[in-house]
Amino acid sequence: MNFPKSCHKNLSIVLLASLTLLAGSLSPGPESGQVNQGLKMTVRLDLNEVGEPKVPKFRVELRNAGEDDLVVNLGIMLGNGKKQYPKEIFLILTDSQGKARRFDVRGPAGVAGRMDPLIVPLPAGSAFSIPIDLAKYWPAASNEFDYKLKPGTYFLEAQFSGKGLTQPEANLDETGLALMPYWTGSITSNRLRFEFSGQ
Repeated sequence: MNFPKSCHKNLSIVLLASLTLLAGSLSPGPESGQVNQGLKMTVRLDLNEVGEPKVPKFRVELRNAGEDDLVVNLGIMLGNGKKQYPKEIFLILTDSQGKARRFDVRGPAGVAGRMDPLIVPLPAGSAFSIPIDLAKYWPAASNEFDYKLKPGTYFLEAQFSGKGLTQPEANLDETGLALMPYWTGSITSNRLRFEFSGQ
């Protein structure tokens, strides 16, 4: 049976991504990620997006691996939830030369109106995933405003710093949110290896 060349290309990308994920799941140690106070974080290739953009896309999953329900504060929301910024999750991208860069989500330049916390409940056994498009993140610490991937091998990790919401931070109509038992601490995901061809 003959397939169009585009099918062969997409199939090759999917197979490569699948093998990369399989290799990552079988690797011991840091590749398996960690569980901290019932919370586990994983980063993986987004297979639904493979073959579409030139730069691969990912998903970060937060899973409640414990027995107690959790509440996480992921960042901020603007416009009563119309825009959501998980700014407490950042990425560590390591290039072929071994240089690691921290990538933060691109946030609003300024906030003129209401700002709410981005709160996600995680009942025991549940998971919440966030799509990761590297075009929406940037290495703010190194001020590389127009950073672009070059062909080569990369490693990607996600880190989350959980914190609570204080009474002064809460809006007047949501002061009760400050009483929630937020998950606090820091957690790092598995270290995902991926290849970027630049084509």
